Amino acid sequence: MRKETQARELALQALYQRDVVSNRTLEELICFCERRAPADVLPLADRLVRGCIERQETLDKLIRRTAQNWKLERMAVSDRNILRLAVYEMLFRPDTPAKVAINEAIELAKRYSTEGSPTFVNGVLDKIYNSHIANRIKPDPQARADLHVHSTASDGSVAPEDLPALAARAGLSALALTDHDTLQGMRAAQKAAADHGVTVVPGVELTGYARSAHGDGEVELHVVGLYVDMEDDALAGRLEELRAARAERVLQIAERLRELGKDISGEGVLARAGGESVGRVHVAQELVKRGVCRSVGEAFENYLGAGCPAYVPKQHLTPAEAVKLVRAAGGCAVLSHPGLLQDMEMFLPELLEAGLDALEVHYPRHSPDAEKELMDLAAMYDLLVSGGSDYHGDAKPDIHLGQEAVSFVELHKLEQRALARV
Repeated sequence: MRKETQARELALQALYQRDVVSNRTLEELICFCERRAPADVLPLADRLVRGCIERQETLDKLIRRTAQNWKLERMAVSDRNILRLAVYEMLFRPDTPAKVAINEAIELAKRYSTEGSPTFVNGVLDKIYNSHIANRIKPDPQARADLHVHSTASDGSVAPEDLPALAARAGLSALALTDHDTLQGMRAAQKAAADHGVTVVPGVELTGYARSAHGDGEVELHVVGLYVDMEDDALAGRLEELRAARAERVLQIAERLRELGKDISGEGVLARAGGESVGRVHVAQELVKRGVCRSVGEAFENYLGAGCPAYVPKQHLTPAEAVKLVRAAGGCAVLSHPGLLQDMEMFLPELLEAGLDALEVHYPRHSPDAEKELMDLAAMYDLLVSGGSDYHGDAKPDIHLGQEAVSFVELHKLEQRALARV
């Protein structure tokens, strides 16, 4: 028997004991392995036992999400520990090929569990492989990723399924679809991406509101979530609430515009938006269509921007709440276009305490000096670096896809950060 297989069997026996006798300490389990393992088997058995125990919360969370019709606590003790071992190796031991970890788990299930266990274990691990392993990013410094892109699912003008082809033509190897308050376009974008050799990172953009530094109103802070779990129930529920609030806000804006003598129908704006997440851009487009304004920018400047006559604040989500929501869904929380935010450093302590992961350093409206300052801040606070175009298509005609991007070196770091919390 191969020493790796021996180590997995021994680790399974130790983890089984811990599950059955809950007061077994880590030291006792390691001693159990030491008494039974040959010298060349013990180091791996030790790493597997320690790793599974240290990462158990993360492992169990992913197994629960994947085995949707099975409660972890009701699985056979051997099955759940075989799954823990395999998922630990798949996620946290890059020297073990994922397929090897899966095959070894199936063999363990055949030897130590029930007749149906190999099929059950294989099914769960295959799902985890396809969702978390198959499309892992390799740290290629030549490959580029635009990590801030919008579609018609919110306020962009390009359908989600059309973005991968545009990304490929722009020389991108990946894009993050980060529509406002919705994941609606993700499946279509990922399905189309397979035909163009482009990776689509699941993302979302949230807006948090904070008191301004001078106490004279509120400031919007935008948080992009990268690698969020699209099946996370808490995230889905909160996004649904935010989208409902968006629709109500549009109706209130339309009412204010009518009071200003502008014949704008809120219901007409909702119908015009078509996508799941409606916003001020759709109102601005309606104003342009009706000849009230010459451009979307003019509509914001004269009517829709903060402090303007038709401005209505959005439902409150604090910046810290936005960060926590992203992290709870297994994602990396990125502060968007921080170089445009006045008194940005004033807001950093609260964001860092909430678990902010990265700064969007590369952005079309950031100056070279601003990018350098942001790189220094990222290094100072141990934050990762992100970047993207904030592409909206016709809604921002001066911005093209891939105008700002990061290499796969930065993307790999963001992915690893997300994988560490699943």
